[in-house]
Amino acid sequence: MENIFQAIHSFGSSIGCFINALLIYVVLTKSPKQIQGYGLLIINFAVTDFLICALNYMVMQRLISCGLAIIYISMGPCSAISPQLCFSLYVTKLHLYTHSIWLLLISFSYRYYVMIRSELSKLRIQLIIFLVYIPSLFSIVNIFISDGSETQSREIITKYHPEYNITDRAVTGNLSIFEFSVMYVIIHVVGLSVPMAIMILIMRKKIISKLGENASSERSKRLQIQLLKALTFQACIPILYAIGGSCYLVQQFNIINNAAPQYIMYCLFLLVPVLNPMSSFIFITPYRNFVISFLGRTYRKISITRSATQPDSSFNQHTNQTKY
Repeated sequence: MENIFQAIHSFGSSIGCFINALLIYVVLTKSPKQIQGYGLLIINFAVTDFLICALNYMVMQRLISCGLAIIYISMGPCSAISPQLCFSLYVTKLHLYTHSIWLLLISFSYRYYVMIRSELSKLRIQLIIFLVYIPSLFSIVNIFISDGSETQSREIITKYHPEYNITDRAVTGNLSIFEFSVMYVIIHVVGLSVPMAIMILIMRKKIISKLGENASSERSKRLQIQLLKALTFQACIPILYAIGGSCYLVQQFNIINNAAPQYIMYCLFLLVPVLNPMSSFIFITPYRNFVISFLGRTYRKISITRSATQPDSSFNQHTNQTKY
């Protein structure tokens, strides 16, 4: 199962990094003027998701609930360096997940604000992004303080799961879920996704009603609808956090405490930064057209290369006939 887990994370992280890097390029070069302000939010999404995928590849974390403690086993490249590095990268990734949830709410709120007021300046948008980053920054600072030692973490996992072979693994952990810093992160990641989804659906309803009232140009309306579709698709994605979080809860309450939920949790979380950028490529026409054009050019280049390297069949047939 470990090999499958590592393969999923390697493949998913690589795909996620590529798609998000492509989205950053497309937003910077292909955004229509009408959505350049919103493009800043898309870039923040893409940068956040790119970093999540890169950190996920380095860590490949497995979470194990052991009584009141949470133990992390890292199977990524960081495990060859030090457990402390793995823990630092993991915590950094975790706070980016929470920042991504806040960005989604801000994206919906911004679309609604633009409909009833006017576009914000880029400086104001950047200031808002920084303000919504503060809760996530607070979580990373706090959880670093609560890190348990490697020795303590190994003792705990050996006590609760003596059947696990952790000899060559990077093992770290938090010794109690009731520590403020740990509980804050659990509530932030697991508990925040459902209320956020509800708030986003409320904002979506308000945006739809405003679209009907707004007397803007047909092209502007089409762009607004495309953005709304992309955001609606993204609004469903945080549910993966809730499902992944339930994998932790079934362990914590000892309903199912085996390898399956320990592996599945972060596989589900990895889907979020992979699916997020795809919503922009699918629903926003200028971005979609670029991808279609890019794929078409790539396919033609491959076809030309293949035809150039393959020998002419008619020439080969004529040569064979000449031999006889």
